Amino acid sequence: MTFQFHNVIPGLVYESSSVKIDFSNPKVVEGLDKFRGRLALKKASLEPPGLPLEERYIKGLYALEEALDETGAEIWGIKGEITGPLTEAYSVEILPWRKKAFLDEEIFKIIVDATSEVAYWLANQLQKLTKRYVGKSGETILFLDEPLLPLCLKDSTDPKETIKSITPVLSRIRCKKGIHICDNPVTVIDDLLELDIDYLSFDARRYPATLEKTKIEKIQRYLEGGGGFAFGLTPNTPEELFGEENIYEIQRGRKNPASFIPEYRELADRLERMFSPLESKVDVVSLLGQSLITPQCGFRNFSIPNPETGEQLVKRLLIIQERAAGEIREKYKIH
Repeated sequence: MTFQFHNVIPGLVYESSSVKIDFSNPKVVEGLDKFRGRLALKKASLEPPGLPLEERYIKGLYALEEALDETGAEIWGIKGEITGPLTEAYSVEILPWRKKAFLDEEIFKIIVDATSEVAYWLANQLQKLTKRYVGKSGETILFLDEPLLPLCLKDSTDPKETIKSITPVLSRIRCKKGIHICDNPVTVIDDLLELDIDYLSFDARRYPATLEKTKIEKIQRYLEGGGGFAFGLTPNTPEELFGEENIYEIQRGRKNPASFIPEYRELADRLERMFSPLESKVDVVSLLGQSLITPQCGFRNFSIPNPETGEQLVKRLLIIQERAAGEIREKYKIH
């Protein structure tokens, strides 16, 4: 995803499973100078906002549109995701010095500004789909995916300022917005809740004590401002769903993969156990009403025992996820 959303940056190449930019190439340096000027014009509203991506790099957006056309599915909104600037900058290697773009102030700024414009464009595309398939009442959400944020903070001389560097990107997103963290969010959640976001997405299945370990006044202020959470409770990989110890037996046809699908009540119970220590400290109805249940992370490599069965399992998991959310809405009278 690091190249997928940032290939608009001149000289950025994907090779040998890594993303690089080579400053020993004069054409790359010249292209970056022009690109920097173009970004400045957009920032000053002297050029139309946004940087569109080529269709080949964002096929999922068009596949979603086709699926909605074909199925006529009833939905309440559309959610998208883009690689965040910190993860992108930490992933890009600058040649010939072989250093991370995150540690180069000039290149880091280009990445932040480019992410801002791509996010503006993508949010606009998602809003068009929402308006077309849901109507004016539909909700559009764009998440910044920042799986490498903890590593960035570890290498940063000023972690708080590093987190704030996400702000320019968030300010360009004209729909609801959130940040997704793959790793344990406990060390960064206090600072993330101070950002202008509508949702903080994290792996609640793996880190269920996250809110309990967060400063309660931070959660209270965040909720009062309308913020919510995207609780990653739905298993998103074969390892999470089946358990690694069962995969061999499933591949050999000795165990039924469908038997590992959780009941919707299990997801709802996990969520209730998460917030039960907070019940006397926060408005639980606001907490739940402003939040979502989601997969732990993206559904990837779900090809066990085969791609066709994997696809059917994912569909069943999403149905169970929706039923769990419905159970919570009904129990706590959330409309």
